[in-house]
Amino acid sequence: MRSETVDQVLESVASSGSGPGSAAALHTALGSAFVARAVGPNGGRTAEIADDLRGAALRLAAEGSGADPVAGARAAVRVLEVAERALGLAETLRPGDRGVGAADVAAAAEALRAAVGTARVEVEVHLAGIADPAVREELLLAVDPVDDVVLRAAKVTAVVREQLLR
Repeated sequence: MRSETVDQVLESVASSGSGPGSAAALHTALGSAFVARAVGPNGGRTAEIADDLRGAALRLAAEGSGADPVAGARAAVRVLEVAERALGLAETLRPGDRGVGAADVAAAAEALRAAVGTARVEVEVHLAGIADPAVREELLLAVDPVDDVVLRAAKVTAVVREQLLR
């Protein structure tokens, strides 16, 4: 997937065959990329971490979920964890500080909000094929904080918008 054009990735997603992997992972990679772009080339450690998170999300997207529901659900949980870390970076950014782009911060937050919501649904889809109560409980606990993460992402966007309207 790394060598494909955006058009090729979108074509793969739109096709009826197997797409390029987890939708949540793709959202996470995009959100992480927007964090890196928001801080720019002089973003130092924040940009490096965002790039690392983008790479992790792309690896997870390339893995795909496979046929095993437990592996698929656990992969979605890993995506959720990466997305939450990227959101933590976005929460530290303030548009206008050191050239941070407002639209990029909001785009990061919105992509990451989509990522965590989609990761939760991906786990829930896989739960239908998991009978082991301990594994089901583990997975349900892993997605329990998603509503809070979604609210955090919404707050980042609200802060950006408020600063723009001043």
